[in-house]
Amino acid sequence: MKILKQFLIFNIVFFIIGGVASSEDLFQSLISTYINNKELNSQREKAKAVNEELIQSYAILKPSITGTFSQSDYLNEGQKNQSGSSIADSNLQTKKKAIKVEQKILQGIPNILASKTNVKISSNELKFVEQNVLLKAVTAYTSVLASKKRLDITRDNLDLADKQVELDKSRYERGAIKLSDLAQSESSLADAKAKFIRSENSFAVSEKDYENIIGYLPKNLETIKNLDLNLPKSLEETLELASLNNPELLISKLNFEKSNYLLKGAAEKFAPKASVSFEVSENEDVSSNISERDQSQFEAKVEIPLYSGGKNYSFYQQKKALKISAELDYQDKQNETRKNATNVWSEYQLKKSELNLAKAQLQAAEIAYEGIVQEYESGTRDTLDVLNSRSLLLIARLNFIDVERDEIISRFKLLQVTGNLTSLHLKLETKQINPKTNWIRHIF
Repeated sequence: MKILKQFLIFNIVFFIIGGVASSEDLFQSLISTYINNKELNSQREKAKAVNEELIQSYAILKPSITGTFSQSDYLNEGQKNQSGSSIADSNLQTKKKAIKVEQKILQGIPNILASKTNVKISSNELKFVEQNVLLKAVTAYTSVLASKKRLDITRDNLDLADKQVELDKSRYERGAIKLSDLAQSESSLADAKAKFIRSENSFAVSEKDYENIIGYLPKNLETIKNLDLNLPKSLEETLELASLNNPELLISKLNFEKSNYLLKGAAEKFAPKASVSFEVSENEDVSSNISERDQSQFEAKVEIPLYSGGKNYSFYQQKKALKISAELDYQDKQNETRKNATNVWSEYQLKKSELNLAKAQLQAAEIAYEGIVQEYESGTRDTLDVLNSRSLLLIARLNFIDVERDEIISRFKLLQVTGNLTSLHLKLETKQINPKTNWIRHIF
């Protein structure tokens, strides 16, 4: 008996520990999303590609080294000397080995600066995608929790409706209620079944959404409690953070900066281009008189563009128009960001108020339902009163679930608009993934 008791205790403890260990909280789901989400990983690869463009643009500042090896065969036929006498045919083979070093001088600087700006743009584009993906993960997580609660509530409602029908059948047989009362209970049962089926479908859909975004089906998700996100305390703080950190605004600002560099790069086409080169070569059988020769050549070259058919001027005008367009886009994005930040802050305040009202509504509905059930059991209330009260309670419960989810999502939307919905700000316990792994190569 003692052994059996110990065995039961062990199994209970194992079950509890195992249950806790297998559960997952919101931040664990966000870590999985940050590491595994395909959309986010795809954007990281794009950021790496942009970094490679910067490395390529730096190449113009470095010398190019070219090695050459050539071999030629010459066959001289029908040769005659000055007196008109024929000369025997001859065959000459030449070989050349050469190394040439060439350096362009002060070319491509605006394009390098544009490429550096492109890296910053790419970084903010990655941040933009990261924020969107993490918000999708939060929405998926909270939707699974809400769908599960909705499923449990509609199941309880179905059980109550079923018991109500059984109770009313018994009371009808005793003549305590009318047939219409029983019919109302049966109608309520049918409605409860429909709501339960819809909740089942909604739960299945939310699980699939979770899997698509986070990478696996949800299992034992923990309720979100004590969520400390270090949110802005006022609209003014929200607007200030958005103006400094919002990735969409920063992308627009950087695009304007890049357009300036591209315009300077277009103007560079009108400027002279200078380069120097040095070549060392080894030649064999250069002529019939010289069999070998080592040669070195230094060259300084300046190219001055005189006329290009209007191409360079047209290119300059194109970049000038794009610069003006980028500046207007940036001004428009500033206004749009302020508007979005204001709307998101207002929505957050609204959701907090709605949550408090939903709590009060739920508490009132629970008290009312308990009182009406007691009055029904004492005979002072009829079936319709109970059904109406239970319907109001169900509405209050489902509404509270939706409002609670929306309030949580509104917090993360506030983080998003201020540019802080990132793994770094959320302090996710995972290694930060930085696409600039090959940046050091630009030195070489």
